[in-house]
Amino acid sequence: MSNYNLSIYTPNGVVVEKLQCNELCVPTESGMINILKGHTHMLSNIDTGILTARIDHGQARHFTMAGGLLKVLGNTVTVLAKTSEHPEQIDIERAQAAKHKAESRLKEPLPTVVQLKFQRKLERAKNRLKLANLK
Repeated sequence: MSNYNLSIYTPNGVVVEKLQCNELCVPTESGMINILKGHTHMLSNIDTGILTARIDHGQARHFTMAGGLLKVLGNTVTVLAKTSEHPEQIDIERAQAAKHKAESRLKEPLPTVVQLKFQRKLERAKNRLKLANLK
């Protein structure tokens, strides 16, 4: 029996809605957190990383995260993410191209704001490639 209903929403639409799961591992700005049955209510900022939802029979579903908010209230977990994807949505060639572009730009002298922009792009590209390998 599932402990949580997970819903992930982005500005582009619904990624998943009411996915029944037993355990969640979520990348937050404070580090990875594990949400198990009976978890306290909470709000947290999400960091770039991979959210893992464990469902029945030891199966898992993975989703990229790139910032946003997490709310745990009762048996409902809601994620409002800036961007989120599941493995089937990952375009590996595009992610590799984005990674190489960001790496090459970071080798150049850049203003701090631009450097931070390309560091975030590099993190997101690496995250997508990591998720693609979890298929």
